[in-house]
Amino acid sequence: MSSQQPSHLVPFTESTAASAVKSACGEIGVPSPRDLELLRIGENALFADPSQKLVYRVARSNTLTAKVAKELATARWLVRQGFPAIPPRDDLTQPVAVEGRLVTFWEYVPPGAHPAPELSDLAQLLRALHALPEPDFVVPPLNPFPLMRGRLERAEGVAEADLVFLEAACRNAEDDFHALVAADPAAYGLVHGDAHRGNLLRRGERVLLIDYEAVAMGPRAWDLLPTATAVDRFGLPPTEYAAFVDTYGMDVTKHPGYRTLRTVRELGMTTWLMQNVTHSAAEAAEFALRMESLRRGDLGARWHAL
Repeated sequence: MSSQQPSHLVPFTESTAASAVKSACGEIGVPSPRDLELLRIGENALFADPSQKLVYRVARSNTLTAKVAKELATARWLVRQGFPAIPPRDDLTQPVAVEGRLVTFWEYVPPGAHPAPELSDLAQLLRALHALPEPDFVVPPLNPFPLMRGRLERAEGVAEADLVFLEAACRNAEDDFHALVAADPAAYGLVHGDAHRGNLLRRGERVLLIDYEAVAMGPRAWDLLPTATAVDRFGLPPTEYAAFVDTYGMDVTKHPGYRTLRTVRELGMTTWLMQNVTHSAAEAAEFALRMESLRRGDLGARWHAL
C-alpha cells in the first residue's frame, strides 16, 4: 500500500491498521512488532505488543493531527499533575504519519492484574479528575455532533432509513445539548469524555484512567452517564450503581438534563458501533437492536457490550 494513498480510500480494518503500525515502526527505526494483538477498533485501532512493552494507537486519518496532539498533551499533563494516567512513550518520535494514518506509541500495561478495577475506582478517579485545575494547553469544548455526522457521512453497509433516522436524531438533540451546557457554567470543566470501566487498568496498587481521545471541556455530568445508563442498557446491578453514586457524590439520573445528555451519549454509542457493521455479523446485529430501541424510544431495552 502506498504511504501516499488517501486514508478515505482504504477501509479502516484490523489489517490496514496493523500495516500502518508496521510502517510507522519502520519509519522511526523501532523493531517491527513481533506479537501484535488487537485490543479494540472503532474510531481508532489499538494494538498491544507485549514483547516490546508497547501499545500502538492508530488514528483513522492523518488529518486528525490536532486531536492526536491533544491526546498526547493530555497524557503528559495528567502525569505531571500526579494523576494516575498512562504516559506516551516519549523516547520515541511521535506521532508518525504513514499510509494515511497517524500512529502513536504508549506504555504497555499487562492485563489481568488483580483485583480487577471496580466502579468505585472509576468514581474516585472521576472525582480527582474533575477537581484538577484547567489544563495549560487548549482543550476543545465537548461537542459530539461533528464526530457523529462524520461517521454518518462515511457509513458503509447501513440502510438509508437508518442514516436518515440518525441524522434527524442528531439535529433534534443538538440545540438542547448546547443550551444545557450553556445554562450551568459552574458545572463545566475538564471531562474524560468516555468514562467507563473498560478504560481502567490496574498497575500494581494503582488504577489508571486511560484513553484521552474524547477529553474535552464540558459538563462533568457527561462522565457519569456511562455508568448510569449501564443499569438499563447493560444490566449493571442497581446496587453497584448506588455504590458508584456514593463514592462520586452525585446521581446523574437526577440531573435536570439527564435525558438530553443520555440521548446524545446513546447516539454516539450507536454511530460508533455503526462503523463496524460491515466487518462483524455480531456488531451488525447489535447495531440493528440499538436502532430498534432508539426508534421506539425504549430506554429499558438491553444492549450488549461488544
